[in-house]
Amino acid sequence: MSRLSMLTVRSQPKEETKMKINRRNFLSTAALAAPAALAGTGHAAETAGKPLKVCVFADIHYRPGTFPNSEDTSFLERIMARAEREHCDMMIHLGDFVHNVRQDAEKAYLKLYNDFKIPGYHILGNHDQDGNPYKETCEAYRMPDGHYTFDKGGFRFVIADPNYFCNEPGKFIHHENGNYFRRVKGSTINWIPPEQMEWLRATIVGSPYPCIVLSHQSFERGRGAPVNNKDEVQAIFREANARKPGTVRLVMNGHMHMDHLRVLDNILYWDVNSANYQWYGTLHNRYPEEYAKKVRSANKVLAWDAPLSAILTMWPDGRIKIDGSKAGWLFGVTPKDAGYSKTDSDGRETLPIIQSADMKFTYT
Repeated sequence: MSRLSMLTVRSQPKEETKMKINRRNFLSTAALAAPAALAGTGHAAETAGKPLKVCVFADIHYRPGTFPNSEDTSFLERIMARAEREHCDMMIHLGDFVHNVRQDAEKAYLKLYNDFKIPGYHILGNHDQDGNPYKETCEAYRMPDGHYTFDKGGFRFVIADPNYFCNEPGKFIHHENGNYFRRVKGSTINWIPPEQMEWLRATIVGSPYPCIVLSHQSFERGRGAPVNNKDEVQAIFREANARKPGTVRLVMNGHMHMDHLRVLDNILYWDVNSANYQWYGTLHNRYPEEYAKKVRSANKVLAWDAPLSAILTMWPDGRIKIDGSKAGWLFGVTPKDAGYSKTDSDGRETLPIIQSADMKFTYT
């Protein structure tokens, strides 16, 4: 697996770097060339302190009869087996795990993950409460609320919950019981309400540890359904890093079922690809007829033939390493074959990969 050579990234005002996927070898090793001074740091032996290792995956969308790769539990089991082989300290799923925690099959799937020997954490996605109240999802996912925080291995994990829509100014309604699909015409989705914004600021600015911020929707994207008040969230990150450089180091999201890395304001933003498929919505007829009859959404998606996950390793001194994964297209059907666009509204391409990277950030 190709990897980005280790680089040191030093703070610069409004520094921005985009990392693009190399279509053959996961990523371009020249893609992280920022205007700021960058220098090779040598080998991993130069990093200091005990690392924390996390298995990361997103948008597995387990729902038998509706989504691909839900006929059994093998996709999840293969991800958990990788976490065990890699001796991960924890696992985290970035939202849209199951769609209704009251369904027996989804209950069993959830129990498989929740009771695994490696601690597993959840983030609420826009579909995790399609069939039940969101507080019931929180209870089933063993979360204290949609937004929460915990400290582990010398890092603070800050889980945000942008799963609110807004019918009118100042009125924020959480997704639950399928109301996401029935929201009032003209309402907007993906908001952090004011009370949560205050909690987010206090939790990050007051943290004694470097922060890893996680959400289902993106705080970084320009298009493609980002969080509506993401600029306010980014301002919190900048404030925290101005007070103490390196307070916010990594921001992760799922939701878009795409793979992308970007450095902005000396923070790594990671758009984590779906473990399972990409949703298009418009019909294609490239999957076998028998399969399309068994899986209701089959002709509106393009799925992978193996699960995608990543092993994230973080060191206290600022090194961040991602070991990604690669799959093929289910039945060999590509976006071109199905008549779909190669890229989305942000110019990002759907591919069945999570890229690998190895970076060293310097905080001064």
